[in-house]
Amino acid sequence: MAQNPRTEPEPESEREGRDAARDEHEAAPSRSSGVPGASNLPEEERIRRFEEAYNRIDRELVDLIGTGNNRRKHSFTAKVRIAANRQRRIARYADFLIEIGELRNALVHNRTGEDFYIAVPSEQTVLELERIEKKFFSPEKVIPRFENEVVTLAPEQTLAEVLELLRDDGYSRYPVYAREGFVGLLTSNGIARWAAGHVRDRRLEIDLEKVRIGEVLEEDHRRDRVAFVSRDTTIDDVDELFNNRVPIEAVLITPSGKPHEKPIGMICAPDVAAFE
Repeated sequence: MAQNPRTEPEPESEREGRDAARDEHEAAPSRSSGVPGASNLPEEERIRRFEEAYNRIDRELVDLIGTGNNRRKHSFTAKVRIAANRQRRIARYADFLIEIGELRNALVHNRTGEDFYIAVPSEQTVLELERIEKKFFSPEKVIPRFENEVVTLAPEQTLAEVLELLRDDGYSRYPVYAREGFVGLLTSNGIARWAAGHVRDRRLEIDLEKVRIGEVLEEDHRRDRVAFVSRDTTIDDVDELFNNRVPIEAVLITPSGKPHEKPIGMICAPDVAAFE
């Protein structure tokens, strides 16, 4: 007659540890699809906020690409791609939005029951979608972020004064204004080119107190590379200006975007790059 093999009793500490691990596994919340990570938002709220943000973005895309009231003329993916070809700010997140469209389709069309979803957005995915929606369709304006005291010059000021400014504050671009308004942008490059044109026998002999800014400005080939925007212009729109085919040196902010108005801020390309 066969006898059952004799086994040693399991130590109580090991049994308790195993039971605790099993209980922890059974109690652990399931992780939803999307960006991995535990969620503090209930599933129903995540789904609601995801669909609301998705629908708002979809409507804005319709307005942006001009399909009228026919939201079904293009798929969500097609609308994202069309918009991305028109605006760099949307192109940056096109891949993410396309994946959002796929997740939304899975959420809406691939239910296995009345209250069971194959795919549910994670909290991090929902928050990122809401952040992108706000950035796209409620973008930050240039004021107050780029509001500053702009140092301006007058055509009758001397080159000696400008060189002192260059030495003391380190700026390389100065708007020049006469009574009637903006005259041009004086740049450090333009000053250097003007000085190079007055070198004789490897010597530069000029009286800085007698040279007027207006004279130097006439030879600055970058003097007209300026754009004017109003205080209500978005930072994304300024970014687009710097990425146009025609290069610009600076964007001057005035109350209504008029050249004769006093500037309330100035933006250069590195400023926008730093903001991003």
